[in-house]
Formats: sequence, structure tokens, C-alpha cells
Amino acid sequence: MTIIFDTNPFLRLLLNDLPKQADEVEKIITKAKGAEITIIVPQIVIFEIHFALDKYYKLKKSEIINKLELVINADYINLQDKNIFREAISLYKQYNLDLVDCFLLAKAQLENAQIFTFDKEIQKIKI
Repeated sequence: MTIIFDTNPFLRLLLNDLPKQADEVEKIITKAKGAEITIIVPQIVIFEIHFALDKYYKLKKSEIINKLELVINADYINLQDKNIFREAISLYKQYNLDLVDCFLLAKAQLENAQIFTFDKEIQKIKI
């Protein structure tokens, strides 16, 4: 069986603000770890997790990074563009840019491409 995860299961798990729902998520993850099911995560979900943790829950950047890394580095999750996200998080740690900009920089770097932008902050970064 394949399951596509939405943002809110990750938020429940990462924040444990609704323990019953977090427990349900844990059960599915246990099945994924045992290769009974496959969890797919579209890239938009990572951006939504980031947005919610930042704007709604008001977590510090370091806390957001730690929580995102838990999701991105989980080997039982099939994350769209996982390698780009790993590099994006590395850039996000280094620079005062938002995650989307770091993702674009990482994608350009890994695909040996250039970014066309009018964003002066992105233009300053030479990768």
C-alpha cells in the first residue's frame, strides 16, 4: 500500500500537540519502517511544514531546521527531491534566505543550472 502524507500528520508528529493523532502517525510510520507500506511526500508538504512551524507556531529557525531534517532524512519516506532538500537545508543554515530561495539555489547547483531572478539576496550567493 502507498500513502501520500499531507502536512498535518507531520505537524502532529513533530509537535505532539494532539497525542492521539500523533499516535496514529506513529503507527503508519512503524509500518513504513517495516516496509509494509510506502510513504510518499510531495515537495510542497515540506514547504508547508516550514511555513506552519515559522508563521503559525513561531518556532526559532534552528528548531524548524531540526524538525525538517527529521522528515527529510527519514529513510522510510519517499520525498520528492530529497537530495535537493538536503542541500537546501544546508544552505538555509548558512544564509539569511528563506527555504524556497535555498531550494532554488540547491536545485540550480545540483542541476548545473543558473537562476534567473531579480532577488538581490539570491544574486549575492555564488554556489
